[in-house]
Amino acid sequence: EKANCKLPRVVEGSIALGFPKVEDLAPSIGVLNMMVLFVDFDDVPATKLVDSIFAIINPIVPNFFEEISYGRMELNLNPHMEWLRLSKPSAHYGAGIYKGQSHLDFIQEAVDLANDKVDFSETHTVLVISNPEAKAIALGPTFKSRDPDYHIKADGASISTGITSGYDLNYWGGIWLAHEMGHTFGLPDLYHFGNEKWNKYVGTMGLMGVCDAKAPGYFAFERWVLGWIDDDQIYCHESGEVTVEIEAIEKTGGTKAVVVSIDSTTALVVESRRKLGFDKHMPKEGALVYVVNTALPGGSGPIQIKPGVDNGKMMEDAPMLEGDIYSYENVLISVLKSNADSDIVHIKVN
Repeated sequence: EKANCKLPRVVEGSIALGFPKVEDLAPSIGVLNMMVLFVDFDDVPATKLVDSIFAIINPIVPNFFEEISYGRMELNLNPHMEWLRLSKPSAHYGAGIYKGQSHLDFIQEAVDLANDKVDFSETHTVLVISNPEAKAIALGPTFKSRDPDYHIKADGASISTGITSGYDLNYWGGIWLAHEMGHTFGLPDLYHFGNEKWNKYVGTMGLMGVCDAKAPGYFAFERWVLGWIDDDQIYCHESGEVTVEIEAIEKTGGTKAVVVSIDSTTALVVESRRKLGFDKHMPKEGALVYVVNTALPGGSGPIQIKPGVDNGKMMEDAPMLEGDIYSYENVLISVLKSNADSDIVHIKVN
């Protein structure tokens, strides 16, 4: 029965939503060892101590993953506490890191500089923090490759993912890293790639949509793909009527979502959101309804919140309250009761 709700991953490449999780990238279960390197440049030498830069990501990011994985993933940050001076000016790297090979070269250069003093043999992924004063490196992307010939190499390790920070670290803060790490697990971007409204799919919900999301916790479907939610915590509903109590996504245990299959790559999902933990700033709690379409790549809406209440407030009004009703195609969703930590929903499939 669950098979109908486990939408298949059909988009090619290393970033795609669906089952099974993209293999050969960073592990989402157990301990994830991240080597943290700090680099500066002749034209923009570092003026701050590495400790103060490291404090931007630690402990916020390990705490984030401990919470949203329900303790199933432990992010182990291994900082090498010195500035490593790269060989070329910052603008050289700023122009190159958005292409795969030159991004790999950038990370590899930092790794090579640290290799005499650092043991990379147990490393799953490498974070290269550029001097945050280097404006030429505007945005920090993620490197990922499923081709072993095209990996970061050190101490016998073949490392398939790496992350680079840019000047945007100054305004996103450490939670930015938790967004990029989503890519190292294979999760796609949920914002819109284009000139029109970039936030039209998920608004302020979900960190893969926006780095300063008011409810940054990953969606239930994403957590299920990553192995943080078990199959028996998903209520897969096919036909007829059912009443289900769904527990707040922010708390451990219980049924985490109702999934109604629409077609072979599309499903309607209902989860429960509360102002707890990292989601404490969300303006409105309630049952959140969204459509997952694994045939859509990142940037074109593989997750879209319904009802997409877009009144310029980043879909802050989207969670449904007791008495609210919403229909999508042949599915009718009614919220019967809103409890402190759960929602009781009635689902009818015609």
